[in-house]
Amino acid sequence: MSNQPIAPNPAGDRSCVLDYLRAAIIVWVVFLHAILAYPTWGSFKATHYVGSTAPIIDPQKSAAFDLVPVLLNGFFMALMFFISGLFVWKSLTKKGAASFLKDRWKRLGIPYVFALAVIMPLAYYPSFLQTGAEEDFLSYWCGWSWSSGPAWFLSMLLALNLLAALAFSLVGPSRKAVPAVFVTQPSGFFIALVTLSALGLMPMLALFGPYAWLPRYPVVIGQASRPLFYAAYFFTGVAVGARGLETTFLRHPGPLSRRWSVWVVAAIFAGLLLVGTLVSVKIDPAVPWSRPAGWWLLGSSTVLYSATMSMAVLAVFLRFVHGRRAWAESLSDNAYGIYLVHYPFVVWSQYALLGSSMPAIAKALVVFGVSLGLSWGTSALLRSRPLIRAVV
Repeated sequence: MSNQPIAPNPAGDRSCVLDYLRAAIIVWVVFLHAILAYPTWGSFKATHYVGSTAPIIDPQKSAAFDLVPVLLNGFFMALMFFISGLFVWKSLTKKGAASFLKDRWKRLGIPYVFALAVIMPLAYYPSFLQTGAEEDFLSYWCGWSWSSGPAWFLSMLLALNLLAALAFSLVGPSRKAVPAVFVTQPSGFFIALVTLSALGLMPMLALFGPYAWLPRYPVVIGQASRPLFYAAYFFTGVAVGARGLETTFLRHPGPLSRRWSVWVVAAIFAGLLLVGTLVSVKIDPAVPWSRPAGWWLLGSSTVLYSATMSMAVLAVFLRFVHGRRAWAESLSDNAYGIYLVHYPFVVWSQYALLGSSMPAIAKALVVFGVSLGLSWGTSALLRSRPLIRAVV
């Protein structure tokens, strides 16, 4: 596929920077899930396989993957919620609350139901087989526990969109409810983001600990400590988007892209602080409901790392992504579909490699490459049908 720049996407005025950043986050999601079978702290619960640290836990493990999941999960889903919020107010103003919610149900609700009923049973069946069970898939599906798995993101995003529509109905299409300093200058936005996300994370972290998940059923919305944390990112995205991106710190060229190197250095130090905190606090992922001593330090470093890393990634993409590329367009167009269908490919690939003597790093790379390629191809095939493309 050509690597030459192509004409701007005629489908709308969205910045290719944000399109490509969203696609990059989806690739990181696939990578995260691909490596979760191989950290040394992974544990499999034969009596409650859905509650394992990952659906498949391979006997071949590597300490190289012990910190990577924490560092990725520490920022990229929060950044995805921020990006998801950027165009919400514009869409509400254009469509009205009722039409907006109808569209959100089509784009989020229908795929979520499909994921619960089809994608997740396919993904968790190898995990069920790893317990030693021999039940056929149809019998397994009839007793399926309706775990949301990675589809939790869709349910939470749908709930946040509902709240945004309610707020729009109450306050109207005002674009200036937030002081300009918090959306026009990176430093002002950063301070607001750190403050709001800390208010969202710290109380929940004190209650639930860092890694506990709410019961994994259709109404579940992810890690117990993070719903308000993610809501802070989503609604700061809504506030920035309501102003119009061309008037905010996301404009290009602008103050964020010009100082990209400063944000990258800050993100490196914030990452080192988080790693140091994790080492000193000594969290056991196998006991997710525990609240470790020093939880407040963990929460503070997580808030700082997430905000700094998000700003650094935004700055790098704003600085270096120019023009659209054919391969990146394909990845961007299929990013949502990749997210929806990738999990069965990941888990089945991990399951197929259980008996292999390959090193854990090699296994993880194989799983990642196979899963990304197959989910990308599957998404492209599904989206060739107009009815599916309208949803995905």
